[in-house]
Amino acid sequence: MTKKIFIIAGEVSGDILGADLMQSIIKEDKDVVFFGVGGKEMQKIKGFHSLFNIKDIAVMGIFEVLKNLKIIKARIREVVNKIIEVNPDLVITIDSPGFNMRVIKKVRKTLPNIKALHYVAPQVWAWKEKRAQRVAKLYDYLLCFFDFEVPYFTKYGLRTFAVGHTAIKNVVGNKARFIKKYKLKATDKIITMLPGSRVQIAKRLLPVYRQIVEKLSLKLKNLKVVIPATSTSYDFLMEEVKSWKIKPLIIKTKSDRYDAFVASEAVLSISGTAVLEIAITGTPVIVAYKLSNLSYMIAKHLVKIKNVSLPNIIMEREIVPEFIQNECNVENLSKEIIKAVNNKKYRENVIKNLENMKKKITQKKAPSDIGAEVVLDILNDYL
Repeated sequence: MTKKIFIIAGEVSGDILGADLMQSIIKEDKDVVFFGVGGKEMQKIKGFHSLFNIKDIAVMGIFEVLKNLKIIKARIREVVNKIIEVNPDLVITIDSPGFNMRVIKKVRKTLPNIKALHYVAPQVWAWKEKRAQRVAKLYDYLLCFFDFEVPYFTKYGLRTFAVGHTAIKNVVGNKARFIKKYKLKATDKIITMLPGSRVQIAKRLLPVYRQIVEKLSLKLKNLKVVIPATSTSYDFLMEEVKSWKIKPLIIKTKSDRYDAFVASEAVLSISGTAVLEIAITGTPVIVAYKLSNLSYMIAKHLVKIKNVSLPNIIMEREIVPEFIQNECNVENLSKEIIKAVNNKKYRENVIKNLENMKKKITQKKAPSDIGAEVVLDILNDYL
């Protein structure tokens, strides 16, 4: 009997998660058919056609949302009407809570008993814990990355399953390939720096990074600095580094990015998923983050966790040094990078801690396969 799933991914990261999940579901049950919204990865799945281009809803930031509000509302109506028309056995929404939760809320007015699952839990453990209750009211099931996230939602009666983080499978780098491609030397001391993909934040960190590079050049022989860029930040970064005394290498592809992590002596990174990716490679990583003074004051009152980076949250202690706001300065960050490169005992201890973290979150099955098991159990009414 054919089973119908309506699946929605509103941005690139969700598109990748969605494609993996769809592939794993089809592998176990060929009778599942998909409808919905997705990007180029999901559209590679045979039989799936996206209602529209996800760039219409892949919008971040208050001003960007307001600017595109008319089309976003139109897309919400379009998705809601299509779900009602298809009347699927299950609706799966992936990340993009601003869009997806509005869709589910409207759908339930017409189809109150429809089964709905959300993939990627909001980070309620960091701030706005009340969002967990809101998610529980709208959805029947939730897939999250980590075991520690589960209790935040199950206490509200939401059936929640930890499937693991995709970075474990996806983050694979090759040092030799990177050195050969960019004509580097085995003796080069490679330091990778991530200022973030958002230009607004990068503008705040790059002046600090520039001074760090100048300071490191006096302390580390054969220094080579690498800065990974995204499609949205590449042009900005290329323009910014023109005036640097020591020109960094700007790289763009995901494979180059992972290769750079593995090839580096240490990585300086903005807080975010990238920190977990770097930690998985076993390369010492230092976290740097700087907000506007107003944003920082607001965040201090909202954020309820001691550490901001996932490796530290997973291990429940600081295994990755974090330098936030005023501590995010040239002196502190330079000192930490030099220590990670030159202090053998310290470096070995950091790498050991990162290996232990990786072991803690590594599992036999891929996250998409675990997620597929949950989905198929729902379709077969086992859950």
